[in-house]
Amino acid sequence: MTERPTGPALPNGVDDVAYVDIRDKMRLSVLRIWRSDRVVAGVDVLSVVDEAWSSMAEDGFRSSGPFLPYALRVAQNKAIDAIKRAEARRHVLSLEEPLGTDNAQGLVLADTIPGSRGAEADYLDEQEHLETIERLSLAQRAIREQLSGRERDVFVSVVINGKSSAAVGRELDPPLTGQRVGQIVASALGKVRDYIDQQGRADD
Repeated sequence: MTERPTGPALPNGVDDVAYVDIRDKMRLSVLRIWRSDRVVAGVDVLSVVDEAWSSMAEDGFRSSGPFLPYALRVAQNKAIDAIKRAEARRHVLSLEEPLGTDNAQGLVLADTIPGSRGAEADYLDEQEHLETIERLSLAQRAIREQLSGRERDVFVSVVINGKSSAAVGRELDPPLTGQRVGQIVASALGKVRDYIDQQGRADD
C-alpha cells in the first residue's frame, strides 16, 4: 500500500481511505505502462503518480465521468510522457525540437505522436485499462492477504521476478526441489485466481 504524501488536495467525495486506494491503482497504471518498477527519465513510479495527482488538483479535479478512470488515464499519460522524454533524451532531441530546417508548419517531435483514435475507441481503451488495473489491484491484495509467508516469497520470486523454480528452491531454508516449488507456485496461483473470481462475483 502506498503512503500518502503531506497534505495533497482531495476532490469532493474522496476521503483518506479512498485516496490511498486510488493512488495505489494509479501506481499500478504506471507499472502497466513501464512493465517494471524502475526509474524512467529521472523519475520513479510514485513521483509520476504524485505528478499526475498534482496535475489533476491544478485542474480542479475536473473530469467528464467517474473519477477513478480519469485518475488512471492521467497517471497512464504521465507514464507515457516519461517514456517519451527518455526516448527523446536518447536521441538528444527535445519533444519541442523542430523537424527539419524546411519546416513551414513549425512541426515538432511531439507532433509525430499519434493522437486520439476517436471517442469510442478511447472509451473502450479506458474501460479495458480500468478493468485490468482493478484485477491487478485484486491480485496484489490476494498475494498479500491469501498467501502464507512462504507461498508469497516463492510466488513473487518465480512469477513476478522470473527466477527458476530450481534456483528458488535452493535458496529456501530448508531447500526444496524445483518440482516442489512449482507445486507451491501452482497452488498460490490458484488461490490468487480464486480470490479475483470471488471478488468479481461479489461485485456483480
